[in-house]
Amino acid sequence: MRVDLGLFEGDTLLDRGVIHVGPDKVTDTFKHFRATHSLGSGAAEILLADFSSHVGLKTISLDMPIHESTDWESIDLDKYTVAFWCRLDA
Repeated sequence: MRVDLGLFEGDTLLDRGVIHVGPDKVTDTFKHFRATHSLGSGAAEILLADFSSHVGLKTISLDMPIHESTDWESIDLDKYTVAFWCRLDA
């Protein structure tokens, strides 16, 4: 499953990237965080951690159902938003 990720502070995009979630545990490094991910039973297990010190977020654990998004989805975390768009790999 392909997951586009975006980290916003208010309306300002701080970071954006793509991860490809598969059966093996993989860590991808972005400008302001790291994403460790793998496919579990019926869900993608995604851990966002090691945020830049000025961001102030600690760790975000996402158990994301395997699905195809119809639009951007988001999670609000105080003054930050994690946005994501899921696509099933062909």
